[in-house]
Amino acid sequence: MAITTQTHVIYGYYVIMDFSDGVKEELNYQGMQVKQLAAKTGISKNTLDKYLSGQKVQPGVENAVKIAKALGVSVEALLEDNTNVSKYQFPEYKTIIDQYNSLNDFNKRTVRDLLKSLTERQ
Repeated sequence: MAITTQTHVIYGYYVIMDFSDGVKEELNYQGMQVKQLAAKTGISKNTLDKYLSGQKVQPGVENAVKIAKALGVSVEALLEDNTNVSKYQFPEYKTIIDQYNSLNDFNKRTVRDLLKSLTERQ
């Protein structure tokens, strides 16, 4: 089984996000080279280049998981549409995102409730 492109419905529009797009964005964000990713995953640089080339060569699930783990993200995160305001456009938000992701579910709900309350007050 291979990872395929994923369709997201965002505000009534369909956005297609390719796995390779997510990997490229994450590599760029982390300042990581493909050869470094190859070393971390055990996947050859040549194979990774094929995944990233735009030739629509998609990795199998096993390689997709290796890539995601090496990048410190989930496979799902690599398939998400990151064209809106995101950590890729504002690297200073990485600390906030990382801190939020490290919270337990109760504290995440607390943060969301606090943000909702603050935005409603404005």
